[in-house]
Formats: sequence, structure tokens, C-alpha cells
Amino acid sequence: MNHRERILRIARGEMVDRIPFVPRIDLWHNANELAGTLPEIYRGMSVEEIHRAEDWPLHKIIPEYLKPEKPEDIHHRAMGLYLLKEFPYDFEFSPDVDIVVNDEVTDDEVMTHVEYHTPKGVISVRHGYTAEMKAAGASITWVKEHAIKGREDYAACAHIFGNLRLKPAYERFENWKASVGEDGVAHGQGLGIGCSSPMHFIQKTLLGSTDFYIHYHDFEREMRMLAEALEEPYNQVIRILAGSPCDAVLWSANVDDMITYPELYEKEFMPWIRKAHDAFAPRGILVVQHPDGENKGLMDLIARSGVDVADAVTPYPMTKVTIDEYYDRWCRSGKLTIHGGIPEMLLVEESSTREDLKAFLDHLFNVIAPGTRFIASIGDTSPPNTDFDRLRYIEERFQKEGLLPLAGGGADAISKERMEQAAARLTPSEDSGRLPAESPDLAAETAAGMPELEEDPFALIRSEVLEGDHERLKSDVRDMLDRGYAARDILNQGMLSAMEVLGEKFTDGTVFIPEVLLAARALNEALTVLEPHLAGDVVETPTKILIGTVRGDLHDIGKNMVVTMLKGVGMDVVDLGINVKVDDFVKKVVEEKPDILGLSALLTTTMPQIRSVINALTEAGLREQIKVMIGGAPVNQKFADDVGADGYAHDAGAAVTLAKRLITGK
Repeated sequence: MNHRERILRIARGEMVDRIPFVPRIDLWHNANELAGTLPEIYRGMSVEEIHRAEDWPLHKIIPEYLKPEKPEDIHHRAMGLYLLKEFPYDFEFSPDVDIVVNDEVTDDEVMTHVEYHTPKGVISVRHGYTAEMKAAGASITWVKEHAIKGREDYAACAHIFGNLRLKPAYERFENWKASVGEDGVAHGQGLGIGCSSPMHFIQKTLLGSTDFYIHYHDFEREMRMLAEALEEPYNQVIRILAGSPCDAVLWSANVDDMITYPELYEKEFMPWIRKAHDAFAPRGILVVQHPDGENKGLMDLIARSGVDVADAVTPYPMTKVTIDEYYDRWCRSGKLTIHGGIPEMLLVEESSTREDLKAFLDHLFNVIAPGTRFIASIGDTSPPNTDFDRLRYIEERFQKEGLLPLAGGGADAISKERMEQAAARLTPSEDSGRLPAESPDLAAETAAGMPELEEDPFALIRSEVLEGDHERLKSDVRDMLDRGYAARDILNQGMLSAMEVLGEKFTDGTVFIPEVLLAARALNEALTVLEPHLAGDVVETPTKILIGTVRGDLHDIGKNMVVTMLKGVGMDVVDLGINVKVDDFVKKVVEEKPDILGLSALLTTTMPQIRSVINALTEAGLREQIKVMIGGAPVNQKFADDVGADGYAHDAGAAVTLAKRLITGK
């Protein structure tokens, strides 16, 4: 049985001879090839050649976005359109869309600026990469300027996509599939980067990470118009893919129960995933999803979506769902196949020990019996600083202990207690996990048991903050000021009190990003009414926090949520943004004199920047004057201890708790 046959049979739920190990090493290869640090035996070799030398199946789920035949094949990356070998279709714009492309090169970055001149207006986008991205082995460019900035951009985008025409490019895909051969499964691609539906396309491709939720609330009519315009290209791509030579299609990617919270997923994404499944299944084509984040609140929905394979599944201790629960709820029940299951942090010395990896694999073999519907891989990918010998160790374990059916228990199966002890070194207790539910009526829930308005005059203010009703909140704040209530009391007992409640609910998973963003906007707008009345108050200086995402890292949604929550509880937050240099952190610490410095790293490749910042603070004689808290998906308590940080927080709610503890010592 060859690699391709084995993977496809497992994906379809059949029993085979053994569990394969299919690591993803493209990021590791890109970074180390550029740095000249590939293992000596693999220097000058491609990713595919290394896989074949190790007898690993080829990992061909994610496209090679930065390896086009011609530069113009990725000019329209910021619009979610590609002319690449993994996409079995081409596209054509309407003749009335004039396109202007310019390259913008500086010492820090290389950008492609594209303008789309339409009868409905001009859309401007920029995408490219920084020097740090290139050094880190980035596999796709960064969208610096998104297509939609305001209400006025929806009509032009609707014109572009409503008149877009797709056509098959089967020969190009066939040639690539032939190059993969029997060594792996060549996956076709849907629209964008795994955009499950028209609304997911708008969220992932056309808008900034947090802007989507505000637009989804404020510009519903315009967003629906654009989603309807996108339905035609979605229907076209489903028809093309259903007739294509694909064995599997990556249709959906980067879903997460915080970003794509359950209600949004079920309403906006799930119908189109099911529609793709219904079109592909009769042709024997598998639907693949890449849910590489927190999935506890989405597990049942994903299983009901028509997804056949979940790629890059990343379990506890890197997220909150254990491998036991993933296997039990998805694989053992026969609902879908896992492709992943091994957290990338276990490959990196900075995040874990070899004993941690051994303990995890011992536990895995003990709990995934009988072993069907499981393809071992890395969630999400092998970082540039991967210990390559750990990949070989994983392969050896699966060669020896992955023979099917598994009886349960590896060579040194461990107890749950030992597993938890090992995990405790890496991440907070699993007790901090959460099972998100549909968003409740926050205002009603908070008001329950509270005195009536005449007894508690601030109840209405709290309710309006929780509902995110900024217009009513501003009006009622003015009314309370006119009636003689103190501005400080309105702020503390009304607005900030509500944000405290919201923070707790965000942490336990009963509210999601939209509620937090809308409440924060309401609070900030009401503050403009209060501020003139607060100016003369003599109050304790609020805690000041300087925060930023480290150099080379362009992720901002997690950092933005932390900023929102810290501001929401009355802290003075200075946000330095993304891709912040070490020297700039030090300079701003001197200028701003914060109580706390918050450092965010969302990539294992950028984690070393945290150590560099802390070392630079020490060299500048500033370290003893400031507390340092860190966070981000690959970061854990072990790493915080190793680099000398004062604390680690796993989400925005925990960041608020940690900041208070660092200041009060409680």
C-alpha cells in the first residue's frame, strides 16, 4: 500500500495497516534554507526530497503561495484570487474593471499595491512581506491594506465579485498532481485561503481582523449585498471542483471558537461547507478543513458540517481540547478523520523538553485505540527552530507502535495524573478551559437579582454597555450628568463594572469577540461625554500598560482583544501595534514609563523576540522598574519562566487578571 492509498483510505474511515506520520516542514525548510542552517545531509534539497529521503508522505494540503510560476499569478492575493497549481481554476475580471499594479520596495518591506477601478468606485489593496517574515520562512504574503475600509467600498467589491468569471484549469492541476504521485494526496483549493462561504471570504480576505465584527453589526445591508454577489463565484467554484481530478479539497481554514464563534459558524459558514460536501461526495472528493485553533465550542458543529478531514488539529496543552476528547468525539464516533494531533510546541526546545514529547506520545497511543481515522501530523506546522531529531523520534514511535488496530496503551502508557503533571509545566490548568455556548442576553442576565433602576441608578448604564448600544449609552450618560450624578460614579459603578462582567464571561466562553468589541466601542464613545466632567477629579493614577506584538509578527487580533479588555477595566493602555522592534519597545518604556509591558508573539518563529526585548530592558537598566507579561498561541508558562517574564496569560480575560495581580501582588 503506498502513501496516497493509505491516507485516502484512512480519510474515508477504512482500517489500514498502520497510522502514517505526515509532518509539514515547509516553514522550517524555508527559514533554514535562507539562513544556511539546514542539516548538512539535506542542504540543497527541496521539501519533497527531504520527505522522500525520510520516507514520509508528502504534505500537500496547504498551497505554495510564494512559489508562483510568474509574479502576476499572486498579484490578486489581497482579493483572495490566485493562479497557482493547487487551484484547479482560473479567473477573469469584468472588462469594466481597470487594474493598476505597482511594486513598492523599502528597506523594511516589499509590497504590491493594486487598484481596481470599477464603475462603483476604486478599491485599493496592498500585500507583501517584511524582511523578518522572509527570514522566518513565511509561506504567504501579509495583507497590509484590506479592500474594505468603510461602507463606501462594499458596492465596488460587489461589482468585482458579482462579475467575476471562473473557468477550469484542470491540466495545470493534473500536472502538479502527477508530480506528487503516490507519495501523497494533492489537495485542490476553494476560494481564498480556505474561505468556507461568502461571509467567511469577507471576514478573512476583505476586512481587517477586528473590523469585520463592527461592520457585521453596523453595515448589515451592505455586507449582505456583497455576500449575495459572492454567491455566484462560489457556485462556479463548486461546479468546477466537483468535476476536477481532485481527491480532496481544502474548503475551510482557520476556524476558531473565538474568531469564528459558534453562532457565526452555524449561520454563515456551515451551509456552504455542507453544500460543497453534497456536491463533492458523489464524486468521491473529500472536504478538508484546517481548524488549527481553539475548537471546543465548534466540535459538534464541525462534525455536522460535512467535513471529512480536520487538518492541523492542535490539542492540549497548546489549546484546551485534549487529544482524548478530539479522538472520542470525532474519530471513534466515525464522524471525521483527524490529520494532525501533535502540538508544534513539542518540537521546540524553548517550549518543551524531550520528556514532554515522550509523555504526550505515550498518552496519545494509550487513548486513540483502535487508531482508525487518525493521520499523525503537526498542528499547525514545524517551526523554523524545530529540533529535527524530534520529528524522527515521532516517526520511529509510529512505525513501532502505530500498527493497527491499536489495543490501547503505548510502550510506556502513562496515567492521566502524569499527563497533567507534564502539561502543567507548559500551560495553565485545563480547568481554565471553556465550552462556549450561544451568546445569552447579557443585559438581562447581569440585571437578574439587581435592584430596580430607582434603587440602582447605574443598572441601565451597565445594561447598555453590555448590549453595545453606544447611542443610547451616550444619551443616558448625558441624562445622568444633568440629574446630578457624579461622572466618576457613572464610570466606575456603571461602565467599568459592566466591562468587568464582560471580561469574566469572555474568559468562560459565554460571550465572544463581537460583544466585547461593541461594548468597548460603546464605552469609548460614552467616555467622550464623561471626560470633560472627569478632568477636575483627583483620582489615583490608573495602571499604565505598554503593549505590542513583537518584531516579525503581524498578528493582531489577540493583542487587540487584550487591549480592549484592559482599557475596559480602566487601565491606561498604549498600543504599539504589530511588528515592533526591540529598540522601539525599550525607547517607549523610557518615554511612557509604564507599570507593565505586554509582549505578544503568535508564531514560534517570533518567540525569541520576547527574550530579546527582556534582555534589552536588562541591558538598559530598566528591567527592575517594570513588570513584563507575555502571551500568544505558542507561548506557555515554561517559556515565560525561561525568559524571565513576570507572568503569562493565555487569553484576554486572563491578561486582565494577571495585570491586576502584578500591580497589587494579590
